[in-house]
Amino acid sequence: MSSTQNQKLPRIVKTVLDIIFGLLIIICVFLVLWIAFSPLILNISDIVITASVPVAIGSGYEPQFEVEIAGAEAQGIRNAFVEEAQGTLRLETTDWYLIFISNLSKLLTAIGLAYVVYLLRSVIKALLQGEIFTQENVVKIRRIGYAVLIVALVRASAEYFAARAILRQLTIVEPELSLPSPFEAEVILASLLILVLAQVWSYGLELERERAMTI
Repeated sequence: MSSTQNQKLPRIVKTVLDIIFGLLIIICVFLVLWIAFSPLILNISDIVITASVPVAIGSGYEPQFEVEIAGAEAQGIRNAFVEEAQGTLRLETTDWYLIFISNLSKLLTAIGLAYVVYLLRSVIKALLQGEIFTQENVVKIRRIGYAVLIVALVRASAEYFAARAILRQLTIVEPELSLPSPFEAEVILASLLILVLAQVWSYGLELERERAMTI
């Protein structure tokens, strides 16, 4: 009974991962087809396609924007502002190059996440089969950590390149837009935690081997 209960959560997690993996594959295929056939769509019709890139609103180290407030003096608030605002620049364009570079980061992210979910499914499957502390699981968890880090860096770099290419073609009067940050500290931290988990898993494998030798 306890064994069945212990496997209930991993089975649910694996089912969810299977669904996410399938959706990511569909997204990857859709993005590839969208990028590939967008020139044909632009040639045979007069429609424009939306391209979007992340941007930072304002300039400087800490861009700030005043916020108009009313009736707040009774609460002791004299002024307010938005600090380090982030946004998304959306363009309606017929330029396939802009469509391509704006969707490239989405495609690379979807492919990377599909690979991460694929590895997670393999680890969960091994857990359901009772194969917990194995060298294969250590390798897979370590690959997940590296994959998360690479996906974060590649996506940020692609978004930065796309925003840079688009902003160079525009003359924006207001608001002033600048390039997005190429680094995501929280994702880098998450990948480091996964790598630490892989090291802990490897240590557990060594303990399991020592226990087997003493029996």
